[in-house]
Amino acid sequence: MQEDLLFLQNHINQYFSPLPLLKQRTGINVDGEYAKLKKEITPTTSIEAFTQIIRQGLNMLNDGHSQIIPKFSLKNYIAPDYYLASIGNVSLADTINADYYYQLATSSQTKAKINIMVKYINGVYYNIRPFEVDGMIFNAGERISAINGVPMNQFIKDNFSKMYYLMWDPMSHTYYSRLFTAALPLLGMDKFTLTIGNKDVTLEVGKEVKMLQQRHMQSNYRKMMLIGNDILYIRMPEMSDANWYINELFHTYTSNVKKIVIDVRSNAGGNDGVWIDLLRKIIDKPLKYTYHVGMNHNEAIEKAVTSSFPKLRIIRKGAKTELYRKTVEQPDSNSIHFKGKIYVLQDEYSYSAATALSSVAWQNKNIELIGAPTACIAGYTLPAIAFKLPNSGIVFTLAFSADLAGGKANPYMDKVKVPVLENDIVPYSDKVLNQDCYSLEYLANKDKLIEYVKQH
Repeated sequence: MQEDLLFLQNHINQYFSPLPLLKQRTGINVDGEYAKLKKEITPTTSIEAFTQIIRQGLNMLNDGHSQIIPKFSLKNYIAPDYYLASIGNVSLADTINADYYYQLATSSQTKAKINIMVKYINGVYYNIRPFEVDGMIFNAGERISAINGVPMNQFIKDNFSKMYYLMWDPMSHTYYSRLFTAALPLLGMDKFTLTIGNKDVTLEVGKEVKMLQQRHMQSNYRKMMLIGNDILYIRMPEMSDANWYINELFHTYTSNVKKIVIDVRSNAGGNDGVWIDLLRKIIDKPLKYTYHVGMNHNEAIEKAVTSSFPKLRIIRKGAKTELYRKTVEQPDSNSIHFKGKIYVLQDEYSYSAATALSSVAWQNKNIELIGAPTACIAGYTLPAIAFKLPNSGIVFTLAFSADLAGGKANPYMDKVKVPVLENDIVPYSDKVLNQDCYSLEYLANKDKLIEYVKQH
């Protein structure tokens, strides 16, 4: 176990080039945190507990591409056409154990049955769905200030690496997790007390509470529709199926459209080719941007990347390598030749291929990037590499690149050009409980980002 933990630590230091950015952004000293994890390993440590230690070791990177993965994900990293497959040390045989360890890594989530719904806004946690316990009613919008008497932000800080869906708030400079209850079994907290409003309530992590109102159904699927007659709205919940978006574009677009909105809020990624192909069908003039990615110097990775992308320019700076390409996306022959303004909407949950699009928007004066900063270091990067620990065989992915296109102004590639933030719990609770926030009615009349688009 100690050897496996050291293997992981060494690989993070060797490959994970965003490490300095992580420390700069969050203050986390990964080597110091690994020294703490090492002390958690004893002769009686179970394989389940050890798997959780490895999960923590990856979780503290706050990177969605660095995690323990199941079998179906591993198959993508060992596919013959995956150009980074030869860099890792995994094979088809490792799919046998992948699901087992993935289930151990997520076991705490399955044990947590408590069904309260929480929202984090500007350093404050709120209850969203009203519920009842022993005759006490807890309303939507009430503040959750403490757990077992510990202030919420302090509790998350003390246990950040154990949290599921760990996020970083770049404005309050703190980690947070809306799903902190999923980590409570790891902390031995079968029962816990929340301070909500001015009342304390003791809850069981494995028991649901009585909900007094359910969340409104959300039509969060791919869609393309007109808002009014001059805004074309494109909802992309994930980056997949470019042909669907292209066909819908030709079907829905009219000459009355003056603005196009591409909504990648809560889009966790997928295939960059989806937004590239779509933009080529939209633009009237060549779209120029810079692909500028940094990594730790590694001959094998450089060879694999440049073999697949020969137009990339390699710039070596000491122990670092930069991959650079001035990119020009030309309008396709059957483009709609749109001459108006394009808006990209992102939020804190946008990531991977979604924020690759955000990176292009950040660089282009004709595309307005609005919404909220991302909770992870984001941007346009290369995919991850899959490895396995030599003794246990736990399979994990590890990111190795960082988007440098933002320069000093946007080093974490998390910013937007125009911040339009969710600062008020009252409209947020109303949206969740009473509205379908992806419906035409809500978007046209209540969505803050669409309101900005209308006014600009």
